[in-house]
Amino acid sequence: MVSKCPGQNTQFWGPGDIFTIECPKCGNGVEFFKDDIRRRCQSCSHMFINPRLNLGCAGWCQYADQCVGTIGKEELKDILTSAIKEYFQGDEEKIDHALKVLRFAEKILETEEGNPKVVISAAILYDIGIYEYEKDPERVHVSDQGGDGLSAVRGILERSGIREETREEICGIIAAHSYLHQTDFINSKIVYDAVQLADLSGPCEAEGKKGREKTIKKTFFTPTGKKMAEEIYYK
Repeated sequence: MVSKCPGQNTQFWGPGDIFTIECPKCGNGVEFFKDDIRRRCQSCSHMFINPRLNLGCAGWCQYADQCVGTIGKEELKDILTSAIKEYFQGDEEKIDHALKVLRFAEKILETEEGNPKVVISAAILYDIGIYEYEKDPERVHVSDQGGDGLSAVRGILERSGIREETREEICGIIAAHSYLHQTDFINSKIVYDAVQLADLSGPCEAEGKKGREKTIKKTFFTPTGKKMAEEIYYK
């Protein structure tokens, strides 16, 4: 554990680094330190994420792993889920779809050897990236190499402490959504299959077994994704 980091040493903190947040369940005030990932409400026992959490220093500091420790999968999911809820501001349809993509991605990860941090992040933030893309598709693709495309996604990832090279891979997966046939990497394949599965509404409309098999083969990249699609298409 690295000691005397100014960001973690409370003697360097300002008045705004310790604050009170209203519990989303009961309204009771819960005190947070700026680096708390989550805390439990003493009134109703509800555990919730710190809405002001900013782990951006972990994205560049060489001592990040020793200093703040490796954020677990559940913590990362909570941080990013909180971010999409804030971004979509009560649009339950968009929030539910993003979480549905995440659930399918996690299911595929059980049998496909992808990078959980990359896949989970790209899956949760995919819909935010698509929303940015639809607002200005040229800027997303042209600017991506310069590092300023998908600004909302990049901002969330940076605040979550995701390192630059990982941020670039996640943004690259999302930015490439309009030419999925070109994907060659397992992380991309898992995310895209999860998106396709989330968008399925029921049995395949193609007539006959061969028609369904052709649709699945054309649409999905991973063996697990294909199998899950078959289960939905044939129900």
